[in-house]
Amino acid sequence: MTDHQVKSLNLSLLKVRINRMTESSVLLNYSGQIDYKTVDLLLNELKESAGFTDFDRETGRRVYAIVVECLENIIKYSADSKESKSSTWPRISVEKQDSKILIIACNPIEADKAACLIPNLERINAMDDTALIARLKEKINKEHKKDEMGAGLGLMLIKLKSGNDIDFSLTALDERTAYLELKISVNEFFS
Repeated sequence: MTDHQVKSLNLSLLKVRINRMTESSVLLNYSGQIDYKTVDLLLNELKESAGFTDFDRETGRRVYAIVVECLENIIKYSADSKESKSSTWPRISVEKQDSKILIIACNPIEADKAACLIPNLERINAMDDTALIARLKEKINKEHKKDEMGAGLGLMLIKLKSGNDIDFSLTALDERTAYLELKISVNEFFS
């Protein structure tokens, strides 16, 4: 990461803090390039946010695990888009709304990967917890081919940890890329 990128990231993180101070329900709000160094900074920002420290231990763990999965998916599957507008940059936000926490993760994705992802998300959303756990165990024990897209384990864990379906939308950017938005609603008090 260049000095300019570090300064830009620090400025973005400062904006995250300012957003959090002016909107008490926003725990994290970041838009821009995401790499592993950025992930570490964002996760620290999340853990130190006032709203996050107010969660009970179990809710905090579930939210943190989901955000980690979302950030890893952004790093692994983000496509280089011809669109360089800020509206198509990778984005992550965490916001408390009443007794729910809303996590939104967005990134450009290659159209062929999106074509595989959407049916997978639909299958995951259609499963109850028992079926999802059985499928998760099956996937963990299955061998994966080198060039195969992820097994969907992270998405299954997201659904289990959130207690809700994963809302998603896909917007075509050009013939090769689309913009994926995942919305995960986490119940603060999990039954």
